Amino acid sequence: MSLHVEPTNFERFPLQAHLEELRRRREAVGNLQGGSTYFEEDLQIFTRYAGEKGFHLQLGPRELTQLPSDEGNEHQVWFLEKRGTFLKATWPGFFGLKVVHRTDEDSRASPIDYLERWQLHNEFFGDDVRFLGALSTDKGLRLIIEQPAISGIPATEQQIRTFFTGNGWRPFVADGETAFLDSLNHLAISDTHRGNIILMDDGLLAPIDLRVQRLSGALFDIVANLAAKS
Repeated sequence: MSLHVEPTNFERFPLQAHLEELRRRREAVGNLQGGSTYFEEDLQIFTRYAGEKGFHLQLGPRELTQLPSDEGNEHQVWFLEKRGTFLKATWPGFFGLKVVHRTDEDSRASPIDYLERWQLHNEFFGDDVRFLGALSTDKGLRLIIEQPAISGIPATEQQIRTFFTGNGWRPFVADGETAFLDSLNHLAISDTHRGNIILMDDGLLAPIDLRVQRLSGALFDIVANLAAKS
C-alpha cells in the first residue's frame, strides 16, 4: 500500500519549526486577552496557519476509504504492510485529551497540542512519527500521521511502572488514572496502559501512543506537588 497524499511543507521543514511559530501565535493571542487560549482559538490559529503553509490535503490517503485495522478513542488506524508503518487519522474534530489541565481549561487537546505531543514523542521516546497533513471533512478536521510499526507484545503493568520510575518519572493520579511526571524536563504523560507500550524482542520497552504534555507555571507546580506525595 502506498500513500496517496499531496506533498506538504511538513516533509520539507522540521516539525519543530512549525510548532515554534504556532506556539508564538498562540502566546500572542493569549497575551492580548490576559490569559491562555481556548480550544476554539487554537483551532482557528492552526487552521489559518495550515492554510498559509499548504498543509491542507486535497485528498486523504487512499487507505482512509478502507476499513481500518483498528480504532481507538483518538484515531482510526491502518497498517501499511509494505511500508512497515501505521497510518493514523484523528477522529473528526477530536485531537485527543490533555494529560492535565486547569479548571478553566478544556480537557481536549487542540491541533497544536496534538502536534506537540508527537514532537515530544519523537524527542523523548525515539519515535519517528511524521505528520502528513490536515484533512477537512463535513464532520470536522482530521490530522493524519504515519508511525513506524513496532514488533513485540504488550508490556505488563509492572514492567510499565518499572520502566518509567526507573528512568526518573514520578507517578501521580490525573482524572482517576496513573500518570507520570518528568520533573527535569517538565513533562507529564498518561494513557500508559498495556496497549500503548510494547515489549520488544530485545527486552526493551517502546512507548507507541502516549499522551505527552509539557507543563509550565502553576500547573507544573501543582503536578510536581502531587508527584512528590506519591
